[in-house]
Amino acid sequence: MTATTELFPYPATDHREPRRGRFHFSPQAGWMNDPNGLVHYRGTYHLYFQHNPHSREWDTMHWGHATSPDLVHWTQQPIALHPDVHPGALFSGGGVVDLANTSGLATTEHDPIVVFTGTQGVRGMVSLDGGYTFEPLDGGRVVATPPGGESRDPKVFRHEASGQWVMVVWSDDDGNGVNFFGSRDLRDWAFLSRFAADWMFECPDVSVMPLDGDPDRLRHVLISASGGYLVGDFDGREYVPESDEPRHVTRNPGVAGSDYYAAQTFSNAPDGRVVSLAWQGGNRGPTWTGNMSFPVEQRLVSSADGVHVHSEPVAEIALLHRETHTEHDVAVTPDGVPLGADPSAPDADGLDVEVVVDRARSTARRLVLEAVAPGGAEPMATYDLEEHALDGHPLPAAGAATLRVLVDRDQLALFAAGGRHYLAVNRGLDDPERAAELRLRADGGDAVLASLTVRRLDPAWR
Repeated sequence: MTATTELFPYPATDHREPRRGRFHFSPQAGWMNDPNGLVHYRGTYHLYFQHNPHSREWDTMHWGHATSPDLVHWTQQPIALHPDVHPGALFSGGGVVDLANTSGLATTEHDPIVVFTGTQGVRGMVSLDGGYTFEPLDGGRVVATPPGGESRDPKVFRHEASGQWVMVVWSDDDGNGVNFFGSRDLRDWAFLSRFAADWMFECPDVSVMPLDGDPDRLRHVLISASGGYLVGDFDGREYVPESDEPRHVTRNPGVAGSDYYAAQTFSNAPDGRVVSLAWQGGNRGPTWTGNMSFPVEQRLVSSADGVHVHSEPVAEIALLHRETHTEHDVAVTPDGVPLGADPSAPDADGLDVEVVVDRARSTARRLVLEAVAPGGAEPMATYDLEEHALDGHPLPAAGAATLRVLVDRDQLALFAAGGRHYLAVNRGLDDPERAAELRLRADGGDAVLASLTVRRLDPAWR
């Protein structure tokens, strides 16, 4: 039995330890960072991730593995890539499903799933059993080497117009940037071009998104580890952005180990959906470090000030909805109102909360959303009713202000304006036995909520 078919002897868990999220994925034990090689194959989502199973600190990298039928309920699988079995530095990378068998590696049972990893040279690994075990591709030879001192984090996407696979790899060749390589068969790669940008550091991802849902208006969205992105076009050789100034997926771009980093999208997701999740480094429990953000579906939306990536929780979160309570015409005073029944008990479930602010009947200058803990209140977001802006970012002029918040122990996610505003946070609770409690308070007057909807969530772990 090889190292890739043995389930590492993790300590037993019921996934209910203090701080562990009830519906955010975290490893059974050990260190976790970047999501890797995200693919969907025959009804199963495969989440691979940077992993040190031996301690809660970063060390020699493996690729951990978890599977899900629905992006919500995850089952941890045996380690997929092991440094004693697979060659090269097993750092971050991407994966694809070779449905057309361009590689010529398909069997009668399975299409090839090919993942790419490595530093200072990219290597491929291929699975012929549906993504559970991998062998080095073509003996583990290096298939692409970007120029420059350092390079890592290959991500592959399909470019149908030129009939090729395209690999994007970060490197510091005279500054930050990415190199593009092309291949017809996933095995032999040729250099295409380089896109240089100071902000483009680590873990690049390229998503093909229809603008405003129009399949005839496809755009290529190039994203960095911090969540900075450009919208543009890849013509089969070069990436041409529509602007030079990057926007950000979240309102809290950070560095490695922060609340949102190294997001990656799933290859071959059903119905052409663009589904993304990121590493959250602040979550730490008695046996593990790190968790994944809750998966979001991304759309590309045009507006008066340009094109933006919108992110909203995947619809499958409804599988966790246990009970729903809605109130109308809720008064919000400077003392604040709790959003939902008391979620602070040790075994509290998660919450999915949505508020709709009635601006016409509100006299307050601001509404402040706070996470309340024994040590005090921590502001999460401030909505300026007079400026109709969230944390200084203008909201669309028309319509009511709608805020949606996911609460999962100390993991919180905020969405507004149809997902244009997205914030993913690890709070670092004062008391790890308590879940987060949300409060909304008015500043400079009172406010009225046209509706307040609270959905209690079952834990995702079975």
